[in-house]
Amino acid sequence: MREMVVLGVRVSVPGNEVVVVLGEPGGDLVLPIVIGPREGAAIASAQAGLVPPRPLTHDLLVSILDKLGVRVVEVRVTHVLHGIFHAELVLGNGSVVDARPSDAIAIALRAHCPVLCEESLLALAGVPVEDAGLDASETREAGAASGTPPAAAEASPEVLEEFRVFLEGVEPEDFQNPGSQPEPGGQAGAGPEKGPRHRAPDASEGGSSGEDAAGPEDPGEGPEET
Repeated sequence: MREMVVLGVRVSVPGNEVVVVLGEPGGDLVLPIVIGPREGAAIASAQAGLVPPRPLTHDLLVSILDKLGVRVVEVRVTHVLHGIFHAELVLGNGSVVDARPSDAIAIALRAHCPVLCEESLLALAGVPVEDAGLDASETREAGAASGTPPAAAEASPEVLEEFRVFLEGVEPEDFQNPGSQPEPGGQAGAGPEKGPRHRAPDASEGGSSGEDAAGPEDPGEGPEET
């Protein structure tokens, strides 16, 4: 396993794909993973140190574990199957929980635990820093700051504003899996967490636990409780 740093979240153009980028401190490869926009916003807000007035999903989960006396020891990005990345949470009581990489990373940033990646996965799906549109100095700076897990590049106000504008224009159909149709009366789900060099699975291949399943809130629902 290699310890990684969260280099940041990007919105690719023109596809409007949200990508979280993991990098090995001081290394030449980064691991880009396509995630949902709301998960990307959760990661970026944690990087910026923003505390919501009321707990959101990842904040709530970490708080529940804390109250139960169970800590998140580390999160691992383990493998890719049919172009979809898989991750897991390692808990202090020895339990290992399957998770999407975006959720695992968002939790790691809140639980202040390391983010690890299988070496074979980094070799398979990693891309050179320059090909990912990053400067090599970013991984070097992240490496210098990696003493306090998890090391993460701070999200700039410009990145957060970009997400805010992007989320305002998101439509429910934007979360639909490629090549699939929503169930009658159901909602479309978010696309699978995949790498730019990996295709999404065909509808005939079926889903997996690594797929995004969370979609936008039903516009017919009432306001959240405060």
